[in-house]
Amino acid sequence: MGYILVFDIGTTAVKACLFNRQLKLLGHSSEEYQLLTPGEGRVELNPETYWKAVKAQTASVCQKTGIQPHEIEAITATTQGETIIPVDRTGKALRNAIVWLDERATEQAEHISEHFSPELFYSRTGIGECNGYCPVAKLLWIKEQEPEIYNGTYKFLLLEDYILSRFTGDFVTEKALLCTSGYFDIIQDEYWKEMLDFTGIDIAKLPRPLECGTLLSSKIKNELFSELHLSSDVRFITSAMDQMTAAAGAGNIKPGIITETTGTGMCIAAAGENPDFSNPQRLTIYRHIYAKNYLLIPVCMTAGLVLKWFKDEFCCDLVEQASEKGISVYALIDHIISRTPASSNALIMVPYLTGVLQPDNNPKARGVFFGIGLNTGRSEFLRAILEGIGFMLRENIELIEKVQGSKAKEIRSLGGGAKSRIWRQIKADINGIPIAGMSENECTALGAAILAAVAIGWEADAATAALAANNVVERSEPNTALAEQYEAGYKKYRGVYEKLKTLF
Repeated sequence: MGYILVFDIGTTAVKACLFNRQLKLLGHSSEEYQLLTPGEGRVELNPETYWKAVKAQTASVCQKTGIQPHEIEAITATTQGETIIPVDRTGKALRNAIVWLDERATEQAEHISEHFSPELFYSRTGIGECNGYCPVAKLLWIKEQEPEIYNGTYKFLLLEDYILSRFTGDFVTEKALLCTSGYFDIIQDEYWKEMLDFTGIDIAKLPRPLECGTLLSSKIKNELFSELHLSSDVRFITSAMDQMTAAAGAGNIKPGIITETTGTGMCIAAAGENPDFSNPQRLTIYRHIYAKNYLLIPVCMTAGLVLKWFKDEFCCDLVEQASEKGISVYALIDHIISRTPASSNALIMVPYLTGVLQPDNNPKARGVFFGIGLNTGRSEFLRAILEGIGFMLRENIELIEKVQGSKAKEIRSLGGGAKSRIWRQIKADINGIPIAGMSENECTALGAAILAAVAIGWEADAATAALAANNVVERSEPNTALAEQYEAGYKKYRGVYEKLKTLF
């Protein structure tokens, strides 16, 4: 019996997941790493750190599940987007990876924006504007500030491409991963030649783009067979950026489904086929796992991170209590919140701790607790955080509904936040929309496994596979008795930001 090995490579950790032929997750293993911050606005990592973690977690997940490495039939990797690694002809990295969080290329982004207006840039890339985080600006930064690296680079790889090259020696990429690069045209589905010509970036230094879920003709490198105890028949398959595989794993491939992933940040996704590139809101549009399919993606930079911050700073006693009881501190927090009345004793929390992208692009915005009184306790602060993130979800759902011209009927909840029943209920009550929990919460890895399963012939297509592998197991229906109360709270939430935004 064959298995699919998926690497889900995030910002601070690598997770290895094993799936069987029925696309059931048998187990996973993960390893965290510490990002490097060599200067203000700079975030890097030694690429070897990713690779060592990938190899270590291959052995670890096999040991945990009892699966022998030689039984693995296919390998794939879904990763964060925008992280850049320049390599030479042998695939050796020439410098640290420039992680997607890095914003060093602000000056280069401004130069690009002088030639390509935000409206034009958006119409070709689906990204609202070119900024210092954008890979095209970072390539230009390397070209200008590190010419010896630029000239010595054979290929500029994104993170998934790099892992693929370490396994196979190939230098290829896939189109969903490229869509946030700033040098890929998501309408023409090819590299944006006009942008590359303007920046002087040699297209020959970019890997060949393939479709998501492409079975590579190249086999795994010989030395890895013995090192990782893999079969000589194992194959590598291109995947998609983690946001797209998460949507695919939840069945969010065609219009009609909205997913929200609450992790460090919050990402809301709605599939569409005819996106509106003229909308002045310039809602982020990604190229989905298939051509001519897209994802509308409002991104909120801080969501679960707000709760973690509050827990770390003000709940040390709860951490100790949870440890003594042998439970998660978040389970203990959920219990406290469940006993706290809705609307948090009139406390409103605006969760923009590191700025806001949508519905208002304001990087200088910051978080706010509004309405603190002598009767405000820690439990109200905790519930207000969950409610504030529920309000943030609502303002972005309303943005999607406005763009798509239709009302959302169900939201599928993913990520760590989906494990909290009280949080799902709060989101349902605030939005007036059912929030569904899925049978498989590891949707990012599942979506990658689905693409691999289709590529090797286990499944006919991604949509059918997702329907069979993942389904709604719990639905939180809105409590209509709280509708009026949360409507007033939402208006106050929006009003607090509008009154304060010029002060930021």
